[in-house]
Amino acid sequence: MNNSVFRQVRYSLYFAFVLNGIIIQWIAPFQYKCNFTGEKCFACGLRTAVDLFLHGRFSEAYQSNKLIVILVVAAVIMAIDVGLYFHRSWKMVQCKTT
Repeated sequence: MNNSVFRQVRYSLYFAFVLNGIIIQWIAPFQYKCNFTGEKCFACGLRTAVDLFLHGRFSEAYQSNKLIVILVVAAVIMAIDVGLYFHRSWKMVQCKTT
């Protein structure tokens, strides 16, 4: 697969992941199954965990839902990947102008 195609697909997935998270978190939050049935599900407390994490209350976020660790790791990996791309692009532009 062409590297630029792979990059475009990867960044499209990043964008979809972030946009979906924003929509579910703040714009149109949906009710989880456990809200109706009372059963615990894997996502119980995840919305609260994200809010707590964004407010800097990391241990409380972890206590709310341990999946916050996976979300944070995924977000860091995505940010590093995009940052490295912009850094490489900037360096190429600098090399062409000198």
